[in-house]
Amino acid sequence: MKGLQRRDALKLMGAAGLAASMSGCSATGGENDDINSKIVIMGAGLSGIALAAKLRRDMPNAKVILVDKDEKFYYQPGFTLIAVGIYEASDVVYEKADYIPQGTEWIRKNVSEIKPEANLLVLDDGSELGYDYLIVASGVEYDFEAVKGLSLEDINDTSGNISSVYTLQGAVKSNELMKKFSQNGGAAVFCDQKTPMKCSGANKKVTCMSEDRLRLAGNRDKGSVNLYVGGGKLFGDPTYAAAMTQIMIKRKIKFNLRHQIVAVDKSSSTATFEFWTAYRQNGEDKIASELIDVKYDWLHLPPKQKGSEILARAGLTKEGDKLNFLAVDKYSLQSTKFKNIFGIGDICGFAAGKTGASIRKMYPILAKNLADTIKGREPSEKFTGYTACPFITKYGKAIMVEFDWEGTAPTLECFGATRESYMSWLVKIYGFKPMVMNGMLKALA
Repeated sequence: MKGLQRRDALKLMGAAGLAASMSGCSATGGENDDINSKIVIMGAGLSGIALAAKLRRDMPNAKVILVDKDEKFYYQPGFTLIAVGIYEASDVVYEKADYIPQGTEWIRKNVSEIKPEANLLVLDDGSELGYDYLIVASGVEYDFEAVKGLSLEDINDTSGNISSVYTLQGAVKSNELMKKFSQNGGAAVFCDQKTPMKCSGANKKVTCMSEDRLRLAGNRDKGSVNLYVGGGKLFGDPTYAAAMTQIMIKRKIKFNLRHQIVAVDKSSSTATFEFWTAYRQNGEDKIASELIDVKYDWLHLPPKQKGSEILARAGLTKEGDKLNFLAVDKYSLQSTKFKNIFGIGDICGFAAGKTGASIRKMYPILAKNLADTIKGREPSEKFTGYTACPFITKYGKAIMVEFDWEGTAPTLECFGATRESYMSWLVKIYGFKPMVMNGMLKALA
């Protein structure tokens, strides 16, 4: 399944293509040399490091500080590739120290409190850090415990039959359980949360790839593949929802909408779902629901995802948002509460694809809007809501999913809006990682 020689050759091709695409990149040319503000970035993941690199290039005299205790960088798009047997864990773990931009100060601590009125952060050791401008790039928090009877330990425990590609250990475990399923069959149950998710297609990728792996092993008649979607749609964009519906019908993958997982009983391998239906009565919107128990041999699910209570305590979330996402203008990425605070990546509280492709579009826009704000101007750049993801559907095939605020947004005709292709598969397997590791993290792609 690995195809090592071809894989290595294509990696080199991907890196060469990336180098060619970056050959025209250049610095801003002194436009913002007069900016000497203190800019603090809360979080040193993909969005934080990419933005720091961009700011160091565009604002060479600004003081840029990254605040993040975690010293490992994880290439998270590779987690699904671990689950399907293409990558290994060592392919996705890196030292952040190797990617922090030169000239950027890195404080290896976490933020425990934000005091926006005082332009001040309180760090986890009690020390304080002031800022002129704050960028929140903290990503989302995982809450597996939102499902009764489930914990993070259950996801990472190698002896159990519940997994998730949203943790590194869970991705490795998913590969083992998928391998076992392909040989023995049984009931594989996959779940989607109805709340916002980063890379919302990840669970569906594992669903489709599990069916294909079962079929390739010659055991399709031994197993059932079942998807339970917490929301009312198979996919947010109707074009891709229709395409995926056809794929699942054709491949006899059973999918059930409006089924939110609420509990698991590990002793009996039973998942409980709340099946809900919306209706109107006497002019009021109401929900009718019932609980349904489903037996599984393998259960795979993403965690409930949310922002940080730190943001809520600081008054930086939208009123009534129980998930604590950062309230920002969806076009400018500027806080709706404080003009000197911006957000980037998964933590932003708007309905957009929470993917690396979104970050690739966000960080140049945020850098320009930050410069505008520092110079007393209104933000001039607008984020379109763009996101993209090669949605792997079977070994050797993927659909290049691309959409924005307006809907489907294909950028290359050769991919096609909904066509399963080998080219999209190659982009996922060999193209995205060089773009992220050698491009985005250096603000060159």
